[in-house]
Amino acid sequence: MIDIKRALEALDWLLSSPDTASAARTTIRGFTQSRKISLRDVLLFYVFRSAETTNKDMALYFSKLEKPNVSKQAMFKALNKLNPDVFPFIIHSFAKEFYMHQEYHTLDDYLILACDGSVLDLPNSSELRGYYGGVTNMYIKDNSQVKKPQAKCSILVDVLNHVILDSVIAPYKTSELPMLFEHLKSCEEVLQGKKIILLCDRYYGSADLFLYNALRDYKFIVRGKTNFYKEYVNSIERDGIIEVPFNRAWIKRLKYEDNRAYAERVGALSLRVIRNTYEYTLTDGKATTPPTVTDSIYFTNLESDSFSTERILELYHVQRWDNETVYFDIKNHLEAERFNSTKYNIVTNEIYGKILCFSVCGLFYEAACEDSKENSHIREPSNKYEYIPNMKNITDTLRAEHRFLKLLSDFKMYEREIMPAEYLSSLVRDFAKTKVPVRPGRHYRRWGRWMTWIPTAKFRVDGRRNPPIKKLYNGPGYLTTQR
Repeated sequence: MIDIKRALEALDWLLSSPDTASAARTTIRGFTQSRKISLRDVLLFYVFRSAETTNKDMALYFSKLEKPNVSKQAMFKALNKLNPDVFPFIIHSFAKEFYMHQEYHTLDDYLILACDGSVLDLPNSSELRGYYGGVTNMYIKDNSQVKKPQAKCSILVDVLNHVILDSVIAPYKTSELPMLFEHLKSCEEVLQGKKIILLCDRYYGSADLFLYNALRDYKFIVRGKTNFYKEYVNSIERDGIIEVPFNRAWIKRLKYEDNRAYAERVGALSLRVIRNTYEYTLTDGKATTPPTVTDSIYFTNLESDSFSTERILELYHVQRWDNETVYFDIKNHLEAERFNSTKYNIVTNEIYGKILCFSVCGLFYEAACEDSKENSHIREPSNKYEYIPNMKNITDTLRAEHRFLKLLSDFKMYEREIMPAEYLSSLVRDFAKTKVPVRPGRHYRRWGRWMTWIPTAKFRVDGRRNPPIKKLYNGPGYLTTQR
């Protein structure tokens, strides 16, 4: 059972830690003097902001904590002083504390980790264009000409516990694979001694990744591209082992010295390959569409004795989907693409703040799931679908609750007034009552979909919920496009 009180006490300690203060400074004297806006105020403001404008966020924040309001100029000055490196430090340290002191979920004693990247649309400013860049082509030659700055975001998440272990925000043209290596290297201490299964999609497959995991005894399931080791994969009908020999040119291309030494020692890359064909039907209102058939290839080092073909397929598709929903929660429910500034420091910190907010909300989500299972015989009749806690309800409630913000602003001061054990338990019980159904097998057309009107939602999620569109000049309506 997750002890939320203990987890929040760990977060309270992190927010006041000297290491956090050191990581937060952009100047030697930053956040060293007593001010109306403290370092903790700035951190909590980034994490729990929820209004449409900075003025509204300031009014809500300071009124909840019963503090005198400050000017907008002073607030922006304090927000811009915060070093963006502080949030990755807090996110990583919070995950480390979680695994040290919590009873976390595993699958056959394995932690199930998933990594994926996503693109974030940023405000249009010369500072953001220069640092993050965006889409370039034959007409847009360099970052100064980019029309819409974009950043590449990558997270490593524990999908069974809804805890983000590490996060990176990088320029738009950064590849996802180097960002994954950055995650794994920064988390080596946290993952030491733990059994790991890493889930990745088709853009991560590489000999470097396979060798890196083999050296550390990490297990992995990586979906491969159709041309990946094609001449060896063609010999596998359904499930089998391939041996891909290394040559000197290939070993030389490996990016990491320990991988090169390991490749020379073993001589060949041994992988278990699973081939699968599945079909699905697009959900398109009342219209019937022909089923879509997809062939997929998966590379893994899990033994067939412990993990059958069907179990690996289920593990990849069911558990990795939780990683996709993380981005939906961060972008849509937490509105990570809502920005109130064009400054690099503020924009980057606003994104990181939402990622940390997700980890906090994930604690309550897991606690609500456990509460639902314990009391399912009391509350739930037999249902057609499986029901899970509503993450939107959790994110909206925690950002609006003044007592929750008070507790994090000074845990010891408000502990007697709020009585955190009873208060947090009541929140979990409320979250466990508000659920949404899980309807498996739904697939919606992503590209080439005709629309009668332009969606008004500001925040899109990888093009699925609110994709780019173009006007149809030979008839009414719009058509979804990839760009």
